[in-house]
Amino acid sequence: MGRGSTVALAAAAALLVSLPMLLLVLLLAADPLPSADPYEQENHRVFVEWKAKNGKTYTYPGEEECRYAVFKDTRRDIAWDRASRPTSSGLNGFAASSNEEMYFGLLGPWVAKQEEYEQETHRMFVLWKAKYGKTYRDVGEERCRYRLFKGNRRVVVRLNAATGQDVYGLNQFGDLTNEEVQQRCYPETDRELSTRCQAAVLDPGSSTVLDRERLISYMVCRCIATEMR
Repeated sequence: MGRGSTVALAAAAALLVSLPMLLLVLLLAADPLPSADPYEQENHRVFVEWKAKNGKTYTYPGEEECRYAVFKDTRRDIAWDRASRPTSSGLNGFAASSNEEMYFGLLGPWVAKQEEYEQETHRMFVLWKAKYGKTYRDVGEERCRYRLFKGNRRVVVRLNAATGQDVYGLNQFGDLTNEEVQQRCYPETDRELSTRCQAAVLDPGSSTVLDRERLISYMVCRCIATEMR
């Protein structure tokens, strides 16, 4: 057997060995649970069961990923409520719906009249995406993230109203859930609250905090709201 044949056989053998490894890498890359975090795995298991129970399907992979993030945020809030007080709250069919969607659903006839607000929010979203280089996997994810952006904007609007000035906008965290914001904001981008924001919300460590809205406002103030120059 010549040297050329030996080299060819060795290359073929290497290819046969590498193909299974390549397939393994591809399978791992497609695994929806790349994290070994038990909390993350438990969330994903509950999400799969919740989808089956409520007949939930999503057309776009990006939308499902976004809905999963919203679902995790809802599940964390329910766990928080159960730990703080006796409650019968649980996961219902709206567990993957954003606060903005719930707000629209409950107050549809009233909110539907706010066309100007919707148009302004959409214009801001387009400019915000361009400013921070935001892109999405598909149209489903973009729609989901836009609803989160609208919800965060409503909190910023309330902060501006509390300060009496239109001084706050949304930074790069504007399209995230509360849980996602906490994961990214602490401690990497944690910063001191401005005097205006301190006046607008209560200290979350205070015993006078009575509801989630105060705590969410504090987090938005600390992590999402950016002072406009």
